[in-house]
Amino acid sequence: MLRDVVSVQDVLDSQMISDPLHKMDCCVVSDGGGALIVARPEIAKSLKRPIVNLLGSGEGLKGQLGGEVDLTWSAAALSGPKAFEEAGVKPSDIQYASIYDSFTITVLMQLEDLGFCKKGEGGKFVADGNLISGTGKLPFNTDGGGLCNNHPANRGGITKVIEAVRQLRGEAHPKVQVPNCTLALATGIGGLLGSRHGSGTVILERA
Repeated sequence: MLRDVVSVQDVLDSQMISDPLHKMDCCVVSDGGGALIVARPEIAKSLKRPIVNLLGSGEGLKGQLGGEVDLTWSAAALSGPKAFEEAGVKPSDIQYASIYDSFTITVLMQLEDLGFCKKGEGGKFVADGNLISGTGKLPFNTDGGGLCNNHPANRGGITKVIEAVRQLRGEAHPKVQVPNCTLALATGIGGLLGSRHGSGTVILERA
């Protein structure tokens, strides 16, 4: 019986949706949501909780050029550099990243576009274990992300900021908490990857 169950799961895992994406590479839409409280410094200090400051932010829009569809880059290539410049830090300084993962391919694109690895090397970067908390260079989506936790459609991006704040406050799950985490990045993209979409990136710091 167990062998039969595993066999069925193997079939589900192998179902091709659109080459090279299989069924388990694609998020389903789920219920969910979140909220952020932005406060003046004096109010934040009165709350007696670790303070997280916004160091930098950036936005970017990508559209079709000449009617051609280009799947080789995302608008994170526009929003990321703006956020890094405003924050005065570089990708190698980031200790934790929350990256919108509606599909596994969107993670690879954004890792490259944000400068965590060279273009075309996102797959190897992930395969080498760099996203695993406790061992990797860039602990990532420690709440499970959209593929393993929740994917509330147009509100998925806010969950990225929430988990980044948890990491900076030392309030993430103990098994995935990044030790002494003081600098984090959160980014989200939305729209149609091949034609038009937007991206927002923030860099946060524990005060």
